[in-house]
Amino acid sequence: MTIPDLAPIQLPWDAADPYPFYEARRRDGDVVWDDTAQAWLVLGYHATREVLAGAQWTSDPRANMAAAGASQFFTSSFVEASMLFTDGPAHDRLRGAVRDVFGRAFINRLTDGVESICHDTVSTIPAGDTFDAMAQIALPLPIAVIGAWLGLDADQCSALREHSPAIVRLLGGFADREELEQGIGAAAVLLTEMLPAAADRRTHPRDDLLSYIAADPALTLDEVVITAILIAVAGHETTANLLGAGLVRLLTPDEDGSCPAGGIDPADPAVVTELLRLDSPVQATARTATVDQSLGGIDIRCGDTVLACVAAANRDPAVYHDPDVFHPGRPGPAPLTFGHGAHYCLGAPLARLETTAALRHILRRRPILVGTPTWRDTPAIRGPATVPVRFSPSPR
Repeated sequence: MTIPDLAPIQLPWDAADPYPFYEARRRDGDVVWDDTAQAWLVLGYHATREVLAGAQWTSDPRANMAAAGASQFFTSSFVEASMLFTDGPAHDRLRGAVRDVFGRAFINRLTDGVESICHDTVSTIPAGDTFDAMAQIALPLPIAVIGAWLGLDADQCSALREHSPAIVRLLGGFADREELEQGIGAAAVLLTEMLPAAADRRTHPRDDLLSYIAADPALTLDEVVITAILIAVAGHETTANLLGAGLVRLLTPDEDGSCPAGGIDPADPAVVTELLRLDSPVQATARTATVDQSLGGIDIRCGDTVLACVAAANRDPAVYHDPDVFHPGRPGPAPLTFGHGAHYCLGAPLARLETTAALRHILRRRPILVGTPTWRDTPAIRGPATVPVRFSPSPR
């Protein structure tokens, strides 16, 4: 399969540190045109929330004229089988198949299993040894959790971890030609890997999430697998990057030499909420206007692309006092990291549970940042590439 030449959306900010760019552009307003992206950047909290909640926008990549050259690769079956790219009744049907099991009450029933996986992941790392917290904790932990819940075997979990990064770049809507090829290939591999398992679960159900999805007679087998892949990939990437960035923030010394980790209770939900606000893994999400409209005092035409910059919205100084300061329990509305409205992230309660449990197990071992973290070169999905850490020996 050959991808034609196309002009993907170019994100204009620095992947490692996008916040100076957001603040510089915010001086021009909450909604500004960007020549590099060839799209409207939505930077203000209320304008971003309006886009995410509004019925006058679509998530369907086929509506974006800027991506018309790639539209043949967003095939009808791929788009229509993914709740990420659908709206209205089609989206409700796909989301409805798994909505109940992602409610907070149901997710709380997974606490013991998540705690066990966190303990097994963190406790095996020797004290005194320098290690990469991304490679040894942040990345494998959410794969282990979602793999166990879906009922995947070791080979399927390995394939999921291997192909997840390429699929995330495809799902983000900002892929270039090479990334499209890689993402399509990775999705095809996982689809082939998991279709037999989904077919088996439909006739021989087990006590796992894949069986639950497969039991819905309204879903085709392709829809079952694509839903499972989407849940696994999106949840894995979000949680891994949130945990990694959270560790960087909590373990980086302040000017007085103290670390934020020393003064927090990781079990306090406000801690994860503030990490979500300050270090959103998802920097922006694309929408296409379906009608002429006004947004933040700016006229938007039908067919225009907007980038809802949730990471910028989460630091809107008109909404949050001292927005760059880590302050758990601060007043203000919920951050938009998990979205808003119909496309609000299904996996939000699970991501919170995993991050809270992981931080508690990690901080209990008195970690120290022993080098300079590096960051991924993906401007749409922000997260560390490496986080060098060492656990302190237990006091005698």
